[in-house]
Amino acid sequence: MKILKIGKNRIAVLIGTDGHVKKDIEKKLGVKINLDSKTGDCEILPKLDEPNYKPLNVYTAQKIVNAINRGFNPIKAMKLIEDDYDLEVFNLFLILGKSEKRIKRVKGRIIGRNGEIRKALERFTECYVSVYGKTVSVIAAYENLQIARKAINMIIKGIPHHTVLKFIENKYNDKKKEEFRQMYKPEF
Repeated sequence: MKILKIGKNRIAVLIGTDGHVKKDIEKKLGVKINLDSKTGDCEILPKLDEPNYKPLNVYTAQKIVNAINRGFNPIKAMKLIEDDYDLEVFNLFLILGKSEKRIKRVKGRIIGRNGEIRKALERFTECYVSVYGKTVSVIAAYENLQIARKAINMIIKGIPHHTVLKFIENKYNDKKKEEFRQMYKPEF
């Protein structure tokens, strides 16, 4: 079993009020979460006798726990139960190197003034974005995750915001046009 490390300030979020978040994950996925609240060590074990247990649920639970650890609230993290949703974590430390200034600047670029760039990313790519510590994480349906990944990579590379916004707006508009076309396709 893989042991996950949970940040000290995220342990309470993972447990939730009266343990509701942890119990909810365990119940929906048929797993057992062993969490050491002092060290932050978290182990996820399968409960084979549970009616909700499926072989991939341990992996799904690990993704949900990782998402909560990366700054997402539990409601958004629970979206990962759906089959077409996935989590992508960009480790800015590995991408940009040790320079605290560069990491801080890129995090600022991804968030934008008053959080506007992050809000635009979330709106046009229909995803959730979390900038936490030295990472940027995205939860989205697979198709939207591709667009969000490209947009975040563009921002990390230093491409101007207006170019990135134009890119995600165009992708969003293309998708909406296609949905409209599918909805009103004549049947013969």
